[in-house]
Amino acid sequence: MNDDKRKELETLRVEVRLLRQQNKKLEEACETILTRNLMLSDHMDAYYEVRRRVEWLKELVRKHRELMQQADLRDDSELLAIIETRLETENIPIPPEFGLKDVAELVGTTQTRIVELYKKNTIYHSVDNYLNFLRLTRALRLLHEQQEYSIEAIAHEAGFNTVRTLNRKIQEVLGMTPRQFRDLAHPDE
Repeated sequence: MNDDKRKELETLRVEVRLLRQQNKKLEEACETILTRNLMLSDHMDAYYEVRRRVEWLKELVRKHRELMQQADLRDDSELLAIIETRLETENIPIPPEFGLKDVAELVGTTQTRIVELYKKNTIYHSVDNYLNFLRLTRALRLLHEQQEYSIEAIAHEAGFNTVRTLNRKIQEVLGMTPRQFRDLAHPDE
């Protein structure tokens, strides 16, 4: 072989090596893009699952309101409306120790009447279940609206004893942690 052909052959070998390296880099980039797309697909699935659960919660609240409107005794309906108005609309703090006694004092009636009222006329069947529902609702709202708040601060603000209790309640209802709920509510951040 003459020198020109050897140089040309060596040049071709170098080009083939470079093309192989470039091909390997392209394969790695494609794998990275594919992995990222799969992750995005998983995030979208989780987002739609949360939306489905939120719609379910809205339906549950709507049914609750219907039940409240259909209460047999007008006095009971009015009393429940007063309790709801005071606790939900006026946004009265509901610390962990807030309970049956406090609700009775809030509306000026006996604890026995409140127990019977919730047992017979609500989907919650007890004041504690209703108060936990309110705490959970507040926590979800804070997780969505107050991104700068820590999970611990939200647990305290919503009226839970511990972050663990908040985690457990959200896990029971939504099947995810508070952090996961926040991440789904604000995926761009």
